[in-house]
Amino acid sequence: MKFAVIGAGVTGLATALELSKSGHNVTIIERDQTPMPKTCDEAFEWDRRGAPQVRHSHALLGRLHNILRDNHPEVLKSLLDSGVTEINLIDHMPKTLDDRQILDEDINLRMLAARRTTFEWVLRNTVMKNTNVQLRTGLGVTGVKKNDSVLPKVIGLHFSDGKYEDFDCVIAANGRRSQAPQWLRDAGIRTPDEVVEDTGIIYYSRFYRLPDGVDLPVGDRLVAGDLGYLKYGVFWGDNGTFSITFATSDTDKTFWGIRDVDVFESVVDAIPAAKEWISLAPEPITEVHSMAGLLNRKRSLKIEGKVVVDGFHMIGDALVCTNPLYGRGCSTGFWQAHLLADAIRDHGSDSVAQSESFLHAVEGNIIPWYQASVDSDRGSRAIADGVDDEMTVMKRSILKEGLMPATQTSSKVWRGFMKMMNLLADPSILSEPEISAEIMKVWADRDQRNQEAPIGPSREGMIDHLKLTNVS
Repeated sequence: MKFAVIGAGVTGLATALELSKSGHNVTIIERDQTPMPKTCDEAFEWDRRGAPQVRHSHALLGRLHNILRDNHPEVLKSLLDSGVTEINLIDHMPKTLDDRQILDEDINLRMLAARRTTFEWVLRNTVMKNTNVQLRTGLGVTGVKKNDSVLPKVIGLHFSDGKYEDFDCVIAANGRRSQAPQWLRDAGIRTPDEVVEDTGIIYYSRFYRLPDGVDLPVGDRLVAGDLGYLKYGVFWGDNGTFSITFATSDTDKTFWGIRDVDVFESVVDAIPAAKEWISLAPEPITEVHSMAGLLNRKRSLKIEGKVVVDGFHMIGDALVCTNPLYGRGCSTGFWQAHLLADAIRDHGSDSVAQSESFLHAVEGNIIPWYQASVDSDRGSRAIADGVDDEMTVMKRSILKEGLMPATQTSSKVWRGFMKMMNLLADPSILSEPEISAEIMKVWADRDQRNQEAPIGPSREGMIDHLKLTNVS
């Protein structure tokens, strides 16, 4: 088959990789004019106006690592050869666990540490070695063409240069800003309403590089935390790089000044886990980049359980996008590419069955993460708005004083949490009887434990630390 893949980001490249390996011809259409950099450090300066998120922190989780390991070992090898770090989470198992025996299933508890641009650069290099893939850059899509069958089928694309081309199947992998539903509507194809919910955050990121010979200070705990008014995370990168990200409420102007370099560094100084990394004298390699207007959004190509269009798919953030702070985007995008390739392979020439199978797989594998993101963001907004109902307070207490300390003492909870964080099990794993019982036992003993040192200052303490005077 002849496929058009719109978008040459991670999800589009992953789709092209999967389909080309099945013998299909793939044309990738990328709106940005993006000549190929020579090195991964040059790729960090890539002009990716259509994907501003490349300047922010990313996590390449266990699900993505294992898809590469099992299906695309040449990509994994190229990543490691290019300075990407493979993290074996078993090496960072807390020493305080009740059982530190290594299990056979632990081979899957691995992830990758890389800048988004490095990952995309390696992936594009690998994909373009396939002779049945071509890439057209600097070319936009303006619309689709359909036939007149009862179930409309997309049969080609109109381009920004005024030209048109036929395709057997079109896949929109052009990110959270994708206009794919509008293209369908313009062609007379009815599409379902999308479900949208604001994440309620602005986030800020800065990248650093450690001096030669200095190792990343990785340990047995996630370098992330939630202070209520501010979330933070430190993300390992490739070739001695790392990034720090902060997220604040988009309605609380008090901390909007974090976009300023000096304020950003002052916030880092107030958070011990982040300050540890800065104490190693890294060189900042970017300014502070910020992003706002971030959405949790769910789209579909089904109405009342039936597919509304043939020969057309949305994938990645074009289909389901979530709060980027949770670092799942690259991994869920690649996962969707894998699920789509499976659906196309399993259903041969039956393109309607391909669509039904893919959307069913998304519902079972991706939507739980969408819902988890929505639920978490609703809780954060409730805190920011001062809406502390009894259930919200209890959930937050169980998370802080039950789940998190239990990951340091119970091997069952630690494994469950690691699987969940790496998309190897959906969030319901923490509700399984054996795991939830351990969490609740730790939570019940919360008043008997020594209080841990705070992970950062209170809101008032941070305001005082930053010497802020214009407080909202």
